[in-house]
Amino acid sequence: MLNWKSVNKVYIYDGSIDGLFTIVFDAYASKTLPTSIYSKNSYLYRFTDNVVNIETDYTKSERIFKGIEKNISSETLYQTYNAFLSCQENKEMNILKYILHGFVVGPKINNMLSLDYVLNVQKLCKNVLREADKFYGILRFIQIQDNLYYASIHPDNNIIEKLGNHFITRLPTQQFIIHDRNRNIALLYNTKDYCVID
Repeated sequence: MLNWKSVNKVYIYDGSIDGLFTIVFDAYASKTLPTSIYSKNSYLYRFTDNVVNIETDYTKSERIFKGIEKNISSETLYQTYNAFLSCQENKEMNILKYILHGFVVGPKINNMLSLDYVLNVQKLCKNVLREADKFYGILRFIQIQDNLYYASIHPDNNIIEKLGNHFITRLPTQQFIIHDRNRNIALLYNTKDYCVID
């Protein structure tokens, strides 16, 4: 169990995985845990909150990414990434504790299912993968221009890049757009590379 000091702070970040990894880096360095973490888009201000805005630091994020891969496991990185795509509240705190504890115990963190945050991360990961797998089978494109196809989706989780990578592999010479209407973002693929826009 993590015996790090809890601090009465609410961390607000930009909603990216690099932003969350910045929080992981700072928590690891200070041996402290915030009371909660929210993305800027999901946080509703409360007068009693002691809010700390966390600026994304890509150097810190990269160190955490490499640290997970080297000192814990690639499975932990995989679980973390997929859990991060979840739409569930409190995913950030579960991921934070999961990674920090992983840095203490190494790869065996993935077998420590008696810890609620380990079990929760694995459940979030499975939920995201299950939804993505469902959309692999049901997503249909319609032609909107010569050699340009469009698909509209309403997923619970943020799976647009997973879908994009899947269909790029299946349709490498086809230009397409996948539009996530729940988040108002779209993945555009032009047969060479892709981008996600909002």
